Order: sequence, then C-alpha cells, then structure tokens
Amino acid sequence: MEYTYNNRELSWLSFNERVLQEAQDRSVPLLSRLQFLGIVSNNQDEFFKVRIANLIRLTRTGRQGSRQLLGGYTPADLLAEVSRQAERAQARFAETYRGLLREMEAEGIFVVDETGLTPHQQEFCRTYFASVVSPRLVPLMLRKSVRIPFLPDGNAYLGVRMDCTGGTSVRYAVIQVPVSSACPRFVVLPSEPGRRDVIFLDDIIRLMIDEIFFMFSYDTISAHTFKIMRDAELTIDDDVSKSLFERIAEGVESRRYGSPIRLIYDRDMPADLLDMLARKLKLSNPGMLAPGDRYHLM
Repeated sequence: MEYTYNNRELSWLSFNERVLQEAQDRSVPLLSRLQFLGIVSNNQDEFFKVRIANLIRLTRTGRQGSRQLLGGYTPADLLAEVSRQAERAQARFAETYRGLLREMEAEGIFVVDETGLTPHQQEFCRTYFASVVSPRLVPLMLRKSVRIPFLPDGNAYLGVRMDCTGGTSVRYAVIQVPVSSACPRFVVLPSEPGRRDVIFLDDIIRLMIDEIFFMFSYDTISAHTFKIMRDAELTIDDDVSKSLFERIAEGVESRRYGSPIRLIYDRDMPADLLDMLARKLKLSNPGMLAPGDRYHLM
C-alpha cells in the first residue's frame, strides 16, 4: 500500500497560516486577534531557527537526505519552496496587521510615529527617552574592516546610516531596541479626550537619533529596523563524562550563539546599509534576506 507523505515543513507553514486566519476573523475579539498575531510571529521565528536552519545545513554540506522523508524534495528545492511560502505569509501578516490598526482606530486607539506627535507628546517622548531609554542604549559603530560584535537574536535592532551630501562620507551603526519590562516596546502617550495614542519604542529612538549621534557631522541620518534569526537547533554531545542534564543544559545554552540564518529588514532600508549588514553577518544567500515592514512584527 502506498502512502502520501506531506512534508513536515510545508505542513507546519499551513498550520501557522491557520493561526493567522484566527487573527483575521472579525468574530474574534480585537485583543485576541492581536495576540494571535504575536503567536504567528513567535511560531515563525522558532520555525526558521530550528527547521530551516537544519535545511540550510543540509544544503551547505551537500547531503541530500531521503527524498521520501522530505516529501519528494531535495533540501535545496525544499528550502526554496519554504522561502517562497514564507515570503507570501509575511505579506499576509503585514496586511492583517494594517487591517487591525484600522480597527483599533475605530475604537479610539491610534499607533503614531515620530512624525505625527503633538508638541506635548514630543516633550513627553524626550523626557521618557532621557530617563528610561537612553541609559539602556549602546550604539555600535560598523566599519568595513572590523568584525561586527555579537548580536543576539530575538531582539529588534535599528540600522543607522549617516551621510554627507554627495555620499563623500558614510557611517553606519546598529542600536538594539532595549525592550524589557521596565522599557516596553509600546509606550502610551498623553492623548486628547476620547482617544488613546501609542508609539513604538523604535520611534522614540528615531525621534532622538540626532541626540544619540551628536558627536558626528552628517547631513542626513536614517534608522531602519531589522531582526536576526540564528541557528537554534538543539545539539546534545555524546560526552559520557557528563550527565544527561549537563549535556542538555549546554545544548540549550549553545542555541543562543548559532550562526545567523535569516535577516528580516525594513524594505525601505538603503541598499548599502543592507549590504553592510548582510556581509557582516555572513548572509551570502539572497534567500536569507527577507524584506518586511517598518517594525518587523514577524
């Protein structure tokens, strides 16, 4: 008897699509739909860090594996198909997010950026930046001849580009968006009666970007969000001198330091800044670079 084998990776993408459908369902409460979007994003991150990282390793080593186990695909073909489907899922995710923003506005909740602040809100953001955000910022300058410091995954970053007129001098930097319980990603702003304004922490940093890099001379400066995913496959060595618990603990710890396998970036990021990040992270395959929206929620 012959059995039809459904590829695990493609089946998983279909499952996450089903979760996304819950976020699109208008019969589901608005807050729950936002939570479903968060679940979709977290699922996608873990999928790439484990399953896709394994496919990348198989492709790099030239090991073909069993076509039967991969549903008739070679590792390279499966990686290409997963990348195509993930790109389409990214577009649907962004469309769903924008739709939820419109529904939030109908309920009096507005997500504003640094260009849409009132003078009072600007002053609030400057004070908040000085007291809460600035002490947690550690800007990293990028230089072509210097290795990039280790950037943990699971964080949002801002890639910064500073240049003089005519491009005679260009500087690059990276800022980790310092999200924590004391410094949340979303900040509630002083608002007019009948509405609630919220701003991303990213945009407070953008508002104050000139103050962060005051020591440099430049004509224009821009900051674009990106997110890194690292190989997080759990590997347990066979050292019999260690207990199973010790080996598992070491394997879990090593997941934090895997090689970069994907870079999601703001599609408006300048090409030279994207190229600098890709080279520093050693992401040579274009399939490892995924354009996204301004805030990279997925």
